[in-house]
Amino acid sequence: MLGAASLNSLFFAYAQSTEDESRQETITITASRLNLAPREIGSAIAVVDRAALETGQIIALKETLQDIPGVQISAGRPGGSTNVSIRGSDNDQVLFLFDGIKLGDPSSTSTQFSSDNMTSLDVERIEVLRGNQSSLYGSDAIGGVINIITQRATEEGVRFNVEAEAGGYLGVASEHGGHLLQRGGVSLLGKQGKLDYRLSLTGTKTEGPSIADPRTGLSVTEDDDYSVWAISGRAGYQLSETLSGQVVGFYNDSSTDLDNTTSDSVNTVDKKDTAYAVQLTHETPDSAWKNELTLSRYNAERLYFGPFYSSGGDLYDGTKDTALFITRYTGFDKVQISAGLNWEDESTDQVTLYSGNFSEGISTTSVFTELAFRPTEALSITVAGRLDDNERFGQFDTYRVTGAYYLPATLAGGDVKLRASYGTGAKAPGLYQLFDPTYGNAGLKVETSEGYDAGVDISWARAALEFSVFHSDVEDEIAFGYPPGKPSGGYIQFGRTKKQGAELGLRYSVTDWLSLSQSFMVLDAQNEETGLWLGRPRYSGTTSATAQLTDRFDLTTRLRYRSDNASSYGGVTPGFVTLDLLGNYDLTSRVALYGRLVNALDQDYQLSYGRNELNRSLYLGVRARF
Repeated sequence: MLGAASLNSLFFAYAQSTEDESRQETITITASRLNLAPREIGSAIAVVDRAALETGQIIALKETLQDIPGVQISAGRPGGSTNVSIRGSDNDQVLFLFDGIKLGDPSSTSTQFSSDNMTSLDVERIEVLRGNQSSLYGSDAIGGVINIITQRATEEGVRFNVEAEAGGYLGVASEHGGHLLQRGGVSLLGKQGKLDYRLSLTGTKTEGPSIADPRTGLSVTEDDDYSVWAISGRAGYQLSETLSGQVVGFYNDSSTDLDNTTSDSVNTVDKKDTAYAVQLTHETPDSAWKNELTLSRYNAERLYFGPFYSSGGDLYDGTKDTALFITRYTGFDKVQISAGLNWEDESTDQVTLYSGNFSEGISTTSVFTELAFRPTEALSITVAGRLDDNERFGQFDTYRVTGAYYLPATLAGGDVKLRASYGTGAKAPGLYQLFDPTYGNAGLKVETSEGYDAGVDISWARAALEFSVFHSDVEDEIAFGYPPGKPSGGYIQFGRTKKQGAELGLRYSVTDWLSLSQSFMVLDAQNEETGLWLGRPRYSGTTSATAQLTDRFDLTTRLRYRSDNASSYGGVTPGFVTLDLLGNYDLTSRVALYGRLVNALDQDYQLSYGRNELNRSLYLGVRARF
């Protein structure tokens, strides 16, 4: 069950294994740069594993994020332009990683990454680290980190995975038009001696409906179609007993019809995402000392067509190059230490009729370290620090402190972990925000932040609970506004913003065949100077129930809900409750059939102001392994 799996935290896994087993099998690679067991992690982290992705019928990765405590998304439909917010953060304050590759488009408004084209076919798990992580990951991680980790073959031989799905509106078309979806994919996973490899090919095509909202008084006659095909792969080789290497990457090619929030425009964007990395790892035979060198590149090329763009299309081309070296030593009894050096270069080329041309780049060199120690068997503490040297903005430092206190068999027989963290962050303005001829502002400064959280994780034999309270302040946050002398608007900095609230996750196995899960967040996000809300729903959550009706068949009901929230466009996005029904049937040990009825109550609703989500839709699919 997806909701429960999003609570498949490493702490819960720890409660059912020894410490040595936990270190080998359930170590997170996101919460720390060190080799920490689940009981030692003081940050809030959720893990969605492969089983949860399949049970929840997750195809586009963004679909699973909205069921994780503290996470909200702005578009659920295929191809919809999606912003991801963690604990009220902006999209550009959330760092996406793909097998260690930093993803982020320097040609976008603020170097954010759009996860719309990312699928789950060859994903092993997703780790979502909540809270300020700049000291570990740099400028883009003020809100948190989402790490996509792909499958890796561990057994000799070759395995094939095949998926296919089709569906659309159930019944008559809505007032926004009809809807049809087709998608599929194939992947192979193999291992031969010292070589292991993975390769996948996926494709998705949707037809309609219009995303525009008829309540704005605009027409919705033009369907908004979307298509994408993607290839992803990796190859790893054990060069010697202590040295290994791998190459990893993906390529996405998509085409999307775009409506503006306030118009049903005939606009399209063709986008190509390319990411690849080469990594070398050296590890001593006793695994006490480990060194990693990663060289990576991410490039996004967007070409816009429409009445306000040039005849050949408006081009936005952004590239992020990264070189990262990390060394770790874990041979001491109570202490672990890591240190690293990171170089990052961001560049963009913009050729547009819409706002003008420019070509710019900025590089940043960083050093960082993290120390973990266990003064007692129950208490674990980490301290991390980072110094960034930006060629435009100079030097700025960030740090983070976490603590975890583990109490086995304490509350009604349940294992308890008390945790807390405090961290600072800094984010440099994006190239578009600085240099765009129409909207840019060369006088922008570095955003700074500080935040803390505290929480408890409890694991019983049949239940698991996580609860956190959090608070974050951002100084000089960058936003779009209308400063003097810029009638068309531009980027400004407006004092101090506050995001605070609480998040809850619960998993409960009522019987051997029935399980329940709950995620919920209450959020207060506003500008402290103006008192205005920042366009985030105050309440959001997911409630799920999964029944294993037979050995082969399971059925899940899923409720998603949000409260009203004010939009930066001046309107209000109404609250909603949607119901999904999902079924999975194992035809054989290798072939499974599945189906889902999405928005079963046929609600008209929006995740983002003026952008409609899909009405009642039925999808049927097949999944096979050979």
